[in-house]
Amino acid sequence: MPNVANPRRCKSLGLLLLASLSAFAAHAQQQSLKPLEPHLLLAGGGLKICSSMAHQYCDETDWIDRDSMRTDRYLNLTGKYRQAAIDKDIWPGAREPERKEVIEAIDLVRERLNEDIVPERRFQEEFTRRATKQLYDKLSDAEWNRIIDHLEMPHVATLQTRVNLAETMNKDSLAIMQRFAEMAQQRHQGEGKAKVLFVTAGARDSFTDVGYYDSLFQQLGVDGEWLPLDAAVVAAQRQGRCDELDKVRAETVGAWDRARVYPQLHQRQVAFCKSSEQAVSMVEGADGLFFADGSANRIRDSLIRPNNSATPLLQTIALQISEEELAVGGSGAGAAVMSGGPLITNGSSREALKSGALAAEPPMFGCNLDGTCPPNVSVDSLTYHPLGGIQLFHFGSLDSAFSEQGRQARLMRLAATTSTPVSVGIDENTALLVNLKNGEFGIIGERGVFIVENAQQADNMVAANFQYLLAGSRGLLTPRRVAVAKLANEHDVVKVEPTTRFLDNRGAIDSMRVLCRGERKQINLLQDDFSLMMQVDDDSVLQAAGGECQVLNGRMGIVWQPEKQL
Repeated sequence: MPNVANPRRCKSLGLLLLASLSAFAAHAQQQSLKPLEPHLLLAGGGLKICSSMAHQYCDETDWIDRDSMRTDRYLNLTGKYRQAAIDKDIWPGAREPERKEVIEAIDLVRERLNEDIVPERRFQEEFTRRATKQLYDKLSDAEWNRIIDHLEMPHVATLQTRVNLAETMNKDSLAIMQRFAEMAQQRHQGEGKAKVLFVTAGARDSFTDVGYYDSLFQQLGVDGEWLPLDAAVVAAQRQGRCDELDKVRAETVGAWDRARVYPQLHQRQVAFCKSSEQAVSMVEGADGLFFADGSANRIRDSLIRPNNSATPLLQTIALQISEEELAVGGSGAGAAVMSGGPLITNGSSREALKSGALAAEPPMFGCNLDGTCPPNVSVDSLTYHPLGGIQLFHFGSLDSAFSEQGRQARLMRLAATTSTPVSVGIDENTALLVNLKNGEFGIIGERGVFIVENAQQADNMVAANFQYLLAGSRGLLTPRRVAVAKLANEHDVVKVEPTTRFLDNRGAIDSMRVLCRGERKQINLLQDDFSLMMQVDDDSVLQAAGGECQVLNGRMGIVWQPEKQL
């Protein structure tokens, strides 16, 4: 397993935390809790920060200046750009019919738009309707990315993404990022601003959001700096191919022609690739480290060697955290990758119930369309890495974008398959704050955190004890169980239409409201060939907050019962 901490020390720490659970909860009932001093901020993704590239999250947009700010990716539908996108050398021979259709489709879209240079959003809107929609539906994500990457025009360095915190409508997203900036500032020694490194290794194109995070951390009052690490850099270093980084990038993460589109960032990454000690020195000089969303597997590949040992960089990160010199945060996959337990890399709740959990490489989205799915793996298969993520969160497994995607069944299936005692799912626009030394945690943001304990399974069902806590709750984590010291009393009402769909939506969480009203001790939901049961008893604790329901010591079971074929 990745060597990021002394295992005997971790075991002793776990026993100490386990012994302190009851005392912590009793103490909390007698007096107010001390302020939480977290080492990690784990956001469930979906952070809605206003920027020139995401104006839908802005209250007002009249500040956006297209002449001085980046507002979109632009595509060139003529000449060498179009030829590069449909070149035979980059299309597998088995997809030759689709390649020929792409040639015709680009010509048709160009004719419809009557323009040679168009924003990516407009191109995709036109491609996904009328005669070309049928082709779009046949293309995998890898094939679509290949087309867009080669059509994309070079990024103009003077046109950077600009963030505007003052116009950000979602105040919970803003509060989460402000809290992380505060964590970094608290670790800063001396005067001036804290330094925060941000990692975009989870993205397929690790260059595209660099300007966004530069602007975001500047507005948060800290000095942000890009750590140019990704799986392509690690692969190029291992193969001695830093000068061929653009080619390695296409081979490893499927990002094409990035040196042409982002020449300055590419050169920075090549120089970083050639300086093996630079990453460690950058982390040693930082107060915060933030992992952006994307693919947890890509981030893991950037920090864990092929033999599953920690890189010197990851060892340095763990050491800096233990010495209280570094705060670490992440959003979405950037949070999930910190799992100490098995790392979820793909999958839906529906497929998890049908086919179980597979210790296998995750598939590319749409791999069923171009025949690139790994053996015995489908697009929706629940895949995981059995040796975990980068193990900064040593209490168990993590999942993100949780309630919004109905991911209870997939997390329970993983926990049961791998005998993981505690697993945590974090809702979008919500963050779990964790003190790694004493196990204390708190929740901030818009929604809540779902905690699975002692999951069990059969071929077509999963069951577990669970807790669901809203922002404002506090408690204590150990690798074996959870104690809750304080439940939230107030909470904003979730302003989405209630649903009973629990495999891919908020149905399980929305239905808990019935439990808090005291009308029932048990709830049963149906969706297609699946059924969900939630149950509480005299040992359970229920507390409403803002129209939502919190549950301690509840039980949940989900079953797949396909109709018999007649």
